[in-house]
Amino acid sequence: MKSDRHFWATLNHVHHNSVHDGYVQQWQDWPFSSGGSFIEQYGREQAEKIWREHPVGEHGKNRDPPEL
Repeated sequence: MKSDRHFWATLNHVHHNSVHDGYVQQWQDWPFSSGGSFIEQYGREQAEKIWREHPVGEHGKNRDPPEL
């Protein structure tokens, strides 16, 4: 990882892949994702804040956070 920003953007990308690809509606619905644990650990509000502050390229830019 090049920086904290790179870490958070990468984590958002990994968690959001299954949603972006249309497999599930929410991170926590993908059985192989740590998204649910991430939301439990950080809380929904903090997860949304991280999503907004560290968007995943065009997937997160100027969008509402994914349904968590």
